[in-house]
Amino acid sequence: MLYYEKLSKSTRTRAAMLLLLLFMVLAVVDLFISFFGGLVLGVLLVQFELEVLRFFKRSSALIPKQNGTWKRYSNLSREYKMLLKAGMLSIVFILMFAGVLHTFWGGLFSGVLLALLADNAIRYQQQRSRQRITVKKN
Repeated sequence: MLYYEKLSKSTRTRAAMLLLLLFMVLAVVDLFISFFGGLVLGVLLVQFELEVLRFFKRSSALIPKQNGTWKRYSNLSREYKMLLKAGMLSIVFILMFAGVLHTFWGGLFSGVLLALLADNAIRYQQQRSRQRITVKKN
């Protein structure tokens, strides 16, 4: 806009509002891209970990020694583990909406927790279907 002064006040106001609207849209899109990029990265990290654990299934060097918190966590029932992960996911969303947690890191943590929740839910459904089949056979 080389001749900005020659524009009318209403045209300048419209141009300024359009530029402001464009800036707001780009800022929101940046947040969404950051969040979903973190979400995809979190899911991929969990998938990579599961593949590594399947590949080295019998290796004792990769199995961490359980102590304190991990031992208590592994002793929890499946339902409590799922509730704990869902609670952590809600805390991540609350921190992200409050502006305490950056959207990329919120997406990353959400991706990890969502992938772990989905994996637990699928394993639970598979176990229940196996139990139904064995009950029907007997």
